[in-house]
Amino acid sequence: MKKFFLTIALFFSFAIANAQFKNDNVLYKNIDPFQLCSALQTSPGYILLDVRSPGEYSDTSSSGYNYGHFKNAININIRELDKRIHELDVYKDKPIFVYCSHSQRSRRVSKMLSDSGFTNINNVNGGITAFHYLSAIEKNDCLKKLYETNNTYNFISPAALCKKLTTEPTNIFLLDVRNDSLFKHISLDEKENAMGTITGSINIPLKDISSNISKIPLDKEIVLIDIYGHDAATAAVMLAGKGYKKLHVLMEGIDRWLAMDERNTPCMNTAYTASVSYNLLPVTTFSNWIKGGKEITIVDIRTDDELLNKHKDKYRNVGHIKKSLHIPATDIEKRWEELSKYKNSEIVLYGFGGGTETFSAAKTLSSKGFTKINVLIDGIFAMRWTAGNIDGYSWMKDLVEDTPEENR
Repeated sequence: MKKFFLTIALFFSFAIANAQFKNDNVLYKNIDPFQLCSALQTSPGYILLDVRSPGEYSDTSSSGYNYGHFKNAININIRELDKRIHELDVYKDKPIFVYCSHSQRSRRVSKMLSDSGFTNINNVNGGITAFHYLSAIEKNDCLKKLYETNNTYNFISPAALCKKLTTEPTNIFLLDVRNDSLFKHISLDEKENAMGTITGSINIPLKDISSNISKIPLDKEIVLIDIYGHDAATAAVMLAGKGYKKLHVLMEGIDRWLAMDERNTPCMNTAYTASVSYNLLPVTTFSNWIKGGKEITIVDIRTDDELLNKHKDKYRNVGHIKKSLHIPATDIEKRWEELSKYKNSEIVLYGFGGGTETFSAAKTLSSKGFTKINVLIDGIFAMRWTAGNIDGYSWMKDLVEDTPEENR
C-alpha cells in the first residue's frame, strides 16, 4: 500500500479544537484513511460517527465546509455530544469510527467517548477531507462506495488536477474566482499576494460570474479555484444552477496546492506561477531538508508570549522548533542585520499557523537582498498536525520541543 502524503490546513476554530495528540493510540486507536475500509471489514457491528455540524454533514453549511459524508454515518454535532451521548450507549463495546473534516474534532470526541466508558474507539486520521486527497492517489473502490454527497459539483485534489493537466489539458477550463486584486497580487494582505496562480487560469471574480457567463464554456470540465476553496464552491453552485455539469472545486484552494507533498504533485513547478520572490515551503519538504542534513537557518517570528508558552490563547502555546532563532515579525525590519551572516544559507521563517505575518517578514527580508527566504506553510501547527496524522511523518514531532503538557 502506498504511503499517504499530504498536508492539510485546519480552518476549524483553533479556540475550540486544540491540537492534542498525546491520546492517540492510548485512549483510542488512530486509523489512517487508506486503512479505513479494511478496518471496517474486520469490525462487525461497527458504526461511523460524524461529529461535524448538521449543515456540514448534509452539505448545506454556509461555512464552506461541505465535503460530503460517509454513508449511514450517525451525525452528532460535537457541540451536542454531552447531551446526546446516551444515544450511543448501545454501542458501548462496539467499534466506533469517529470522523470530522480534518480529525481535530474527532480526536476530542474520541477522548470524550473513551472517558465515558466506550471501549472500541477509532479516530479516522485526516477526516472526510482525506478521502478527497486519497482518492487521487489510491484506487480504492471501497472508499468511493462509502462516500456520498448532496453537492452539485465534485472536488479535485492537487494530485488529480496535476494528472488532468498532464493528460487532457485541452478538456479543462481553469476558472479563478478570486477578486481581481487577489488574482493580480496587489492586495493589502501579503499572504493573499503570495498565493500565485495555476498556470493558464482565467480570472472571473465570483461577483462577476453571472454577467460573464458567456465566457465559460459548457463543453469543458470547469475547475474552480480560489485561495481556500470556499468562494470556488459558491461559484460551482451558481454554475450548476445555470446548467453546467462538469464542475470541480480545487480542494481547499491554492493554499492546499502549495502545502502538498511534491511527490503527489509532480506538475507543481510547471503548472503553478509564483507571485513572490521568496519560496513557500511545505512542511514535508522542510522536514526532509532537516532529515537530509541540509544547512538551514530557522527563524521563529512569533511573539515573545508564544515562544515562552505564555500566550493568552492557550492553544497557541505549542513549544518551538529546535535550534531556531527568535525574531518577532514586528522586529524583522529593525533586526534584519542579525541575519546577515546567514545570507547565503536557506532561511526558513515560521509562525504559529498560516497568518500573514510570516509572509510580511519574508517580504521585508527579500527587500533587504536576501535571496533564499522560505515561508513554512501553516507554520508549527502544520508540523505537529502532519506528525500526528500523516503516515510516515510521526518522527516530525521530535523536531518540536518545550510543548506544554496540555497541548501535547
